Amino acid sequence: MGRVIVADTGPLIALAILDLLKIMPKMFSEVYITGGVLEEALRDKSKPGAVAINKALQDGFIKRYEIKNTSFIKDLSKLLDRGEAESLALANQINAIALIDEKRGRKVAVSHNIVIIGTAAVLIKAKQSGHIKEIKPLLQSLSEHGYRLSAGLINHVLNLGGE
Repeated sequence: MGRVIVADTGPLIALAILDLLKIMPKMFSEVYITGGVLEEALRDKSKPGAVAINKALQDGFIKRYEIKNTSFIKDLSKLLDRGEAESLALANQINAIALIDEKRGRKVAVSHNIVIIGTAAVLIKAKQSGHIKEIKPLLQSLSEHGYRLSAGLINHVLNLGGE
């Protein structure tokens, strides 16, 4: 089992759309989200993934975690939205991996020595550990739900996943 991760809103919704939240505890020791991420993800209950995220929270697949370092959040909030700032602050606070896809958020994380992973890497890990059979249909589903994935990224992920 892997380390603790802190999920940002985008990857959380992506994994909910793909119905993969239930396998997260099998790949990571804990999956945490912040209040800001929860609010962003559940603001509109009719949005894709909202019901699955709420259920994963109730079932304990993901857990809400409070942040203590509010000054770090304030610093990060100058550069990022609330969910991203809180996710990175929490990952920093508990020495966890930040699950984040947004380019700016990833850059900020790296500049603060926060280890990052993206949705695509989670899909690769899920396939390598036998939790999913194929990555390609999942990437197609994300594209259909409006996730912008470059052809280069898709090819790279499929190559790493052996597809």
